[in-house]
Amino acid sequence: MGAKFKTIIIRVFYFYMSLTLVFCSQNKVGNKTNDNPEIDSISNWIQQSKNIKKPQFNREKLLRKAFEVTKQQKLDSVKNKLFSKIALEVFNLGNDELFRKVNLKALLLATKLRDTFRIGEAHWNYGSFYSKREMIDSAYYHYHEAYKYFKIIKNKYYTAKMLYNMGYIEGLLKDYTGSEVSIFEAITIFKKLGKDLNLYQCYNYLGLIYYNLKEFNRAIYYHNKALEYLKNVKNKRLYKEGSLSNLGLVYQKLKDYEKAIESFEEALNNSNLKKRDINFYARLVDNIAYTRFLDGDTTNVAKELYKSLKIRDSVKNISGIVVNKLHLAELYALKQDTSKAIKLANEAHNLANKIENNRDKLKSLLLLSKIDAKKSNTYLKNYVHLNDSLQIEERKIRNKFTRIRFETDEYIRETEKLSAQKILISVGAFFTILILSFAYFLRVQRTKNKELLFEREQQKSNEEIFSLMLKQQSKLEEGRLKERHRISEDLHDGVLGKIFGTRIGLGFLNIKGDEGAIKKHQFFINELQNIEKEIRTISHELKNEILSSKEDFFKIIDGLIEQKSNLGNFEYKTVYDNKIHWSEINDGIKINLYRILQEALQNIIKYANANNVKIEFKLEENTLILLIEDDGIGFNVFEKRKGIGIKNMKSRVRKLNGVFEINSTINKGTTIFVSCPIQN
Repeated sequence: MGAKFKTIIIRVFYFYMSLTLVFCSQNKVGNKTNDNPEIDSISNWIQQSKNIKKPQFNREKLLRKAFEVTKQQKLDSVKNKLFSKIALEVFNLGNDELFRKVNLKALLLATKLRDTFRIGEAHWNYGSFYSKREMIDSAYYHYHEAYKYFKIIKNKYYTAKMLYNMGYIEGLLKDYTGSEVSIFEAITIFKKLGKDLNLYQCYNYLGLIYYNLKEFNRAIYYHNKALEYLKNVKNKRLYKEGSLSNLGLVYQKLKDYEKAIESFEEALNNSNLKKRDINFYARLVDNIAYTRFLDGDTTNVAKELYKSLKIRDSVKNISGIVVNKLHLAELYALKQDTSKAIKLANEAHNLANKIENNRDKLKSLLLLSKIDAKKSNTYLKNYVHLNDSLQIEERKIRNKFTRIRFETDEYIRETEKLSAQKILISVGAFFTILILSFAYFLRVQRTKNKELLFEREQQKSNEEIFSLMLKQQSKLEEGRLKERHRISEDLHDGVLGKIFGTRIGLGFLNIKGDEGAIKKHQFFINELQNIEKEIRTISHELKNEILSSKEDFFKIIDGLIEQKSNLGNFEYKTVYDNKIHWSEINDGIKINLYRILQEALQNIIKYANANNVKIEFKLEENTLILLIEDDGIGFNVFEKRKGIGIKNMKSRVRKLNGVFEINSTINKGTTIFVSCPIQN
């Protein structure tokens, strides 16, 4: 993960965490308590500490006083609630020492009271605390502990939040598979709860994960999906601008610099951005300038990069300064101002080393190895050494996380065993329902068996139909080739021979007459010879077999598309990859792709009202890809109601062990993506 990109997601995450800290407990202590004046005083001190007009020292003094008086309270439940409220304000003020004391008290007290929710809450507090300080192994441990306790008490919303936090940290450590699993688990819960903001954050982070996996098309898909959920969020803050910036970075990697700049500039168009987040504003200025540089346009690039650098320097954004200096170093290296490039790269390396930003250290070392010819080997060795040590360290932490998750699963299983007595109460009712349901399930199973039998027969019929289609196409091609051969032979052996004989006969004629007549005689003989050459050429071309077997399936596809385009009155464009050899691909794949395309075209005719349709077949490594795009009216893919056609397409793709995705925008059209391994 690039340092610049890591900085972006860390900031987004910290901003999110500042909004969602569990310190804001659902069970708040009231401001007034008739029977205990001390609690009223504590609540009053906590309230006064929120006044940002007061000096920080005074606000901390109020919280310390509240903490000391709270410790003297007799009711443990009241003390625990007050500790949580105090911890929130201490965290906001950034007083590490006091936070540790207060939150430790809350955790110990909750453990003593066996208050599972409060235990989870305290661990969540620690996770947020360590995340802010980039102590990711400690943060992960506490988030996972919180997840464990929230899951036990079936608090779905907080369980999903912990999954998101864990997935975020796994992503930082390049455990993208683990991160993906955690995020998708969180998405499943948030969807059931209808939490649009949380879904936006999850899909946005999935976009970041796929960016790092270099699956850029998926990254774009999930960033756009995040923006769809963001439409339902009232307080959008700077989330949209953040997503546009992320999309710009993806397009930058795809070398679609025009779209990248368009995304960055759309984010920059927020008139209040410079006031609301000066660091983000500077980053966008840097991104636009650097993208233009990558596109080969160096006009005003140095000016814009220095503008961004000046802003970042004024707010002491060291990570941003490092990125700017590296970009400037690349620019001067291109301009062959090697000394200036080396100077900037070294400054970036020293700053990255100062703030222990290992990823920017790696980037600076790699850049120096390219531009400083004298010390190239030294820089390269340092780069390799640092990279290897970081990978080893990340692997150790990932292994630690795996152990934590395994031990947690063991703990949850033990908890479930302890609950077995409660389950026994329901056993009688369960068996009663089981007996009543058994007959129903048998009936359903019989129905499923019939459906499976019908499906197998249908599959067999499909294969037979497809085989007949191929045979028919093959027969047509065979007949066409035979006819070409016959015409070729007739031209060569018949017509050509006669013309040749005629020309020879004319050549032996002793033509007498004036000079003009003799010249015309010779001219016609020459013309006959030219005609012979043309007929011979045509004869040879007719005999060439230009048709290859890989075209047969495409001809069937062309026939289907042409038929549907006539019915639907739309224009179409087909793109076929010449690397695809259909003779080597089994009929099962071809049948299912044909049926999927047939169903998609039928849906376009019935619902899309499209004017243009594009169908593309391509081969990437060992994966066959079908893309179907139209410019029709589109539909809402998030609606629960889906037609039988889409379900059938999904079912066919599952049989091929493939991937099916459908993306549609109202009034902009629909895109269907199908991929499957050709080994099937």
